[in-house]
Amino acid sequence: MKKNIKFSNFDVFAITKELDLVLTQGKIINIYEIGDILILKIKTKLNEKKILIVKNDSCINFTNYDYPIPKYPSQYIGSLRKLLKNRRILAINQHNFDRIVIFELSNIEGKPWKFIIELFNKGNYIVLDDKNLVKIAKRYSKYRDRDILANREYIFPKSRGIDFLTINQNDFNEIIHNFEGEIVRILARNINISGLYGEEICHMAKIDKSKNSNDLNQEELNLLFHAFKNLRNKLLFGEINAQIVFNEKGEEICVIPFELELFKNNKNKHVNSFNDAVDEYFSKLDSRKLITPQDQSINQKIKSQEKILRNQQDYLVELKIKKDMYYEYGDFIYANFNAIHKLFDGILDAKAKGYGWEEINAKLQIAKSESLEELAFFVKIVPATKQIVIDINNNEVYLDLNKTIGENANLIYSKGKKAEKKLTGTFPAIEKTKNNIEKLKLKKESIELEVNFLIKKPTKKWYEKFRWFISSDGFLVIGGRDASSNETIFKKYITPHDLIFHTNFPGSPLTVIKNPENKEISESSIKEAADFVASFSIAWKENWGVVDVFYVLANQISKTPPSGEYLPKGSFMISGKKSVIKDAKTELVLRLELIEIKDGANPNVKILYPQIFCEPTSTIKNKTNNSILIKPSKSGLTKGKLAKELKSIFLNKSEVDNKKWVKILSLDDIILILPSGTSKITESS
Repeated sequence: MKKNIKFSNFDVFAITKELDLVLTQGKIINIYEIGDILILKIKTKLNEKKILIVKNDSCINFTNYDYPIPKYPSQYIGSLRKLLKNRRILAINQHNFDRIVIFELSNIEGKPWKFIIELFNKGNYIVLDDKNLVKIAKRYSKYRDRDILANREYIFPKSRGIDFLTINQNDFNEIIHNFEGEIVRILARNINISGLYGEEICHMAKIDKSKNSNDLNQEELNLLFHAFKNLRNKLLFGEINAQIVFNEKGEEICVIPFELELFKNNKNKHVNSFNDAVDEYFSKLDSRKLITPQDQSINQKIKSQEKILRNQQDYLVELKIKKDMYYEYGDFIYANFNAIHKLFDGILDAKAKGYGWEEINAKLQIAKSESLEELAFFVKIVPATKQIVIDINNNEVYLDLNKTIGENANLIYSKGKKAEKKLTGTFPAIEKTKNNIEKLKLKKESIELEVNFLIKKPTKKWYEKFRWFISSDGFLVIGGRDASSNETIFKKYITPHDLIFHTNFPGSPLTVIKNPENKEISESSIKEAADFVASFSIAWKENWGVVDVFYVLANQISKTPPSGEYLPKGSFMISGKKSVIKDAKTELVLRLELIEIKDGANPNVKILYPQIFCEPTSTIKNKTNNSILIKPSKSGLTKGKLAKELKSIFLNKSEVDNKKWVKILSLDDIILILPSGTSKITESS
């Protein structure tokens, strides 16, 4: 079976259900484009960030792989951002069981907009306003039955055949009877069933897919419709049982949302969701498209420069020969000045007496044949150009009879000097080309040291959506990022034996030392948690070096305000005595670890994924020394600039074999764990 590289309408149906479940009430944060891939960064209603990718007319899915993000947006993406950024997603659905996905969006005025994704005919992305007018499209086109033009009403393409989801047996039988040809083709053309699922229907009915429709009897028609209905019910009401299917050679040939009888004997790999299966299957194709061409481009540039170098070197040899040759000719003329002068005078004197050029040439040839020594180097006269040709070391050299011997010699010498000048200029040009080749080869080595495939991000643990660290005594410590996550920690993640940390002023993370086994929590872990709270509080932004932090037991914290009062989101009440940690420090350590992970798309490759940690300084003692100390500073770097500086330091400190893994460290991941405000790097070890 041919490997499938594009979604069918069945795939769109399955993926749309999953997208709608996760993204409804989410918000579009940003949009990017790399090659033919559209990338949408979306924040879900659960405050999780999802990366959605759309590949022209190929597929649409969430990805857990690190796709490279271009530095600068295209004009189209810039316009798309203005229209879609910060819009809330109200719903996602499929249009008429076609390969069309509709994102229903809200805008500031509350009017409904739409973002249409057409997964056919090279793909298209279209934004519609509340009047269904096209605001922007990736491709503007005129078709036979509709146009996609700016500020014109958008019209969906006509569906092919009868709706698969609503067709009954009478309609089904009528279609089979009214059209002649192979059954599988009739199903595709008239009921909009892709080839794979048409084959599945025939396989389930035990009828040859290439059988002519006119040769079917009523029993076979009934079997076909029964198989058709079973497939439709599986799609509409069955559970997603996604899998990647392999052929007999062990090659992946397709990804399907549920089991098909057609592949009953094939090896397959079951995946948790259809989206994850699609992500794994198509990421391999993207790896080859997005990353391999970079290496090919460098190779092409190296070949081009090597060709230039060969030409320059050949030219150098040619110039050396010319320089030596012209100087040799000039030397010969001056060495034989009197003989050549006598020859010139004889020719010009004969011409003055009325002899023709041909006659003079003939007489000289006769005289030369008689071995006259003065004519040993004479070859001939060229009447048309009034030149004399002499032999210099078996090379014919032309001299102008209208010029003196000295003028002829100087003219030849000047050609030698010109060749010598060009020769001098060619040496630095050759060196420049050699340097270009070396630089390109170094760049190629750098690329070869880079990861040449997409890498799947490790699955995050539940606590990684918060700020967190592991204390030097092994306790998990979690802290909120904002009021919403403070609220989430309070409602879901505080258990009876935990310790709760905060400051006496607002703008601090609700921090918890998790203690599910009711162990004794050491003073060192308490001090580390206090430093953690201080560093991620408003104290960092205000450039305070120390701050007091308190902690209480789990039963001392509640959301019940005094009568008549209201607690805002992320706030809580403390009762009883507080234990105070004086002078908790505002300083943090950034630490990089390369964690070995397994990747289904690259099972035979050892992958070291870079993970960045931000934690109190005392936790670092028993861990790697690949760390950087930062402190708050009003004259320090913003989070974005600090992230770039930190990545550069980690990259420079890494071993050669590990640099390619450090390079894939995302600046967004670094920024996410940094405290708010400006910071300075005070030490790295």
